[in-house]
Amino acid sequence: MGFRYFRRIRLFPGAYLNMGKTGTSLSLGPRGMKTTISSKGIRHSLGIPGTGWSYQTPLKKWKDNNNQAPNIGNNTQEQKNATENDYQKLEFSFLKKLICPKEELALAKGVQACILQDYPVAESYLKQALCYVDGAFTLGIVYLNQGRYADAEIQFAKAEQTPRLIGEFYRKYDLGMKIYLEISAYYTAEYEANAMASYLSHAKAFQQLNRHADTCKLLLALYKVMPQNLDVMIFLAEIVLEKEPGNQQWMKAIINMTKNLQNDSYAHAVLLMSKAEAFDNIGMTDAAITTLTTVLSKKKDRSLDFLLEAQYQRGVLFLKAGKKVQAKKDLNAVFASNPGYANVNQLLTQM
Repeated sequence: MGFRYFRRIRLFPGAYLNMGKTGTSLSLGPRGMKTTISSKGIRHSLGIPGTGWSYQTPLKKWKDNNNQAPNIGNNTQEQKNATENDYQKLEFSFLKKLICPKEELALAKGVQACILQDYPVAESYLKQALCYVDGAFTLGIVYLNQGRYADAEIQFAKAEQTPRLIGEFYRKYDLGMKIYLEISAYYTAEYEANAMASYLSHAKAFQQLNRHADTCKLLLALYKVMPQNLDVMIFLAEIVLEKEPGNQQWMKAIINMTKNLQNDSYAHAVLLMSKAEAFDNIGMTDAAITTLTTVLSKKKDRSLDFLLEAQYQRGVLFLKAGKKVQAKKDLNAVFASNPGYANVNQLLTQM
């Protein structure tokens, strides 16, 4: 049984219909400035196009609800102030322009162009700054955000030849921009410009290019160096569960990787959800149920959609194990929260 279900249908340029277990939503707007409309409300996403840096406004619900899911970013005015502040830091004085290497000036102009959402200008300047590691890294992020995955992969490979220098330009000018990288259906990693951001972005490019072996190879290399890094584990589990759910060796590897994991944070909970899926894929239904029970034991700082999915999956597993009373309790709770969730109504009707 696979836990994930998501489909995106392109209606016309700038408009997508998103279909998933949690329901259907509509995304409108150009890259970097999206409005998502769903049954729960409206959310605006403001990107710094060409960089991968982005912010989201809190969900504006149709009905007021105090149980807000976690979101990235602060209010719009703070976002605007932050981007303007970073832009001003790269406004060099006349004297600075005289003594600064032309390649560094080009890198500064490239980052400024990213802030202004001017892709062609950003790319042209960054190509002049490839002697800097951050020139290649930033251009890789630009390409990644534009869906130019093969070009992005090349630039990340260049930057990673000297990983210790990645982010040096951003640290020098004290830039506050963050990179947000969606590495699973329910989890987005947040990084400053550094080597880890490059490696994970590189893995994302491989994933989008369907280079499964290269994605796993890079993530496994990171895991060997940083076996406690939750982002790496979440990304690796996501890739394997998507591409090789029937591979028992991989499923056991995920279970072993997470054997001592506690439900200490949202990232831990997301990884435990993957562990439950791995258990189920090798026929260990009771272990999967126990793991999902651990996931559901804490609700603070957890996405409501994530908790709903965990309860739905536990209900399905209870049903699979022949425990209809427990299954009905979980599925009724899901139905009460969202009657159109997946096939919950059909499952309840059949019980």
